[in-house]
Amino acid sequence: MIQMNLLPWRKTLNERKRKENLATISFAAGFAACLVILTILGLSMSIANEKRVVQYLNNKISSLDKNLQEIRGLETKKTNLIAKINVLQKLQIRRADTAKIFDELVAVIPDNITLSNVQRTGESVAISGFADSNSDVSQFMKNIERSTLLDSARLLEIEQILINDAFINQFYMDFKIGSI
Repeated sequence: MIQMNLLPWRKTLNERKRKENLATISFAAGFAACLVILTILGLSMSIANEKRVVQYLNNKISSLDKNLQEIRGLETKKTNLIAKINVLQKLQIRRADTAKIFDELVAVIPDNITLSNVQRTGESVAISGFADSNSDVSQFMKNIERSTLLDSARLLEIEQILINDAFINQFYMDFKIGSI
């Protein structure tokens, strides 16, 4: 039988297979490295994009916060203006009250009474004055009770005093103002 030496051929085949395997492994490693690099670049771009979006949103949020503060300031101003308008409306409504009260006082004061002091505090009026007799003060109180504007007359004090050699009754009273 003929003897053939297959060792160089096997050695060449093994060498070629080893080179093919190294090329395949190198190609796979290169391909995997490219995939990793591309993935990292893609993720980096996504992260950068998300950072831009977050920065944009933060800028919008800070802008909206400023707008919200302005709105709150405007709401405070609005509330203050409404309160001022309400005060002005109340003053406008009550503008003629004092004149109406004096008109009513003129109508209810008897002839023999002279007022020396009239002081209004809210819905209460305190008066002091002089009368010829106690019955004049009593008539004054009755007239106040009959009035549609004045009510709850209350005599605080009445005393006789000497003025110019004549006795005069000095009185202090208060009453409430009804609905005007």
